This record gives sequence, structure tokens and C-alpha cells, in this order.
Amino acid sequence: MKRNLLRMGGFLIVLAGLPALSLAQNSKRLTVPGVNNFWFVDKTVSTGGSITSRDMAMPALKKRGIKTVIDLAGGAESNAERAATEAAGMKYLVFAINPTTLDPAPIEPLLKAASDPANFPVFIHSGAGHRAAMALMIKRVIVDGWTVEKAGIEAAASGLIDDNAMAPVWWKFAYDYITSHKK
Repeated sequence: MKRNLLRMGGFLIVLAGLPALSLAQNSKRLTVPGVNNFWFVDKTVSTGGSITSRDMAMPALKKRGIKTVIDLAGGAESNAERAATEAAGMKYLVFAINPTTLDPAPIEPLLKAASDPANFPVFIHSGAGHRAAMALMIKRVIVDGWTVEKAGIEAAASGLIDDNAMAPVWWKFAYDYITSHKK
């Protein structure tokens, strides 16, 4: 009897984890020329790290059907990246989130842009891709009504992993923003 209860408990734990597992399997790390850490998340959004070659990245993103490139890093490369993006026939938006100041001001306009079907599919990118996955996590909870847990699983599956010192900072930033803005 006890053995059957243990088996049933184990089965229920596995069963409860299946939706999270299938969600994590939706995100796929792909090789896209000129883009670091490209993650296809779903038909509306992909995330990634820096653009290493505008000449290779922009045609490749356009070929993948991307309509809007959203840059969360900003900086000196933004003007050249804008020109290359627009020359490839895509829209370019910058919502720079500075990792030293962690000012949340860009999040609201970012959420609006990343939720507008006229912009789909979007490619959200940042230096290593952590900010992009963090921004997607915030969108999933605030705009799409997901739980923090479900959005966190997707963020981890889309590159928000503890592979550098900033990852925990972005997890905390996302959690703080969500808890202070969730309806």
C-alpha cells in the first residue's frame, strides 16, 4: 500500500512537471549568422545576445521573418544597427536598460512594443541575451497573465541562466518589477 502511494506521488510530480517541460522545449537555440545566443521562443518572439555582424545578422533575421528588432543594450552601435535593420526592411526600436543603474523606465514602452501584433515577430536582444530573456519574462507575467514560475521556466529555457555575474541581477530585476507592477 505504502509503495503504491509512493509510486502515485512520484507519478503526480512527474505529471505536474510536464507542462513546464513542454514549455521549455518550445525554446530552441539556433545558429543565426551574426547573432550571439539566438533563441527561437515562439512564432511571435525570439531573443538573443549581441549582433556580432550586422551584414550577416540583418538579412538572416529578415529571412527568418523577423519584422521588428528591439535592442535593450543601446550604446554606440545603435545608430549603425538601426541603419542596417531598416536597410533590411525591418523596424528598429531601442529600449536601453542600463545594467549599472537598473532604471525600469524602458520596461513599459518595451512591453507595449513587444505586445503589438503589428511588430510580430520581434527579435529582442541585449549584450549576452540575459536582459532579453528577462524582458520576455516580465512581458509574459504582466501582459500575458502567466505565472512567475511559468515565465521563469521559459526565461531560463531562453537564455536567462547563471552563466555570468549579471544573471542573478536580471532575475531580481524581473521579480521586483513584476511584484511592483502586477495587477
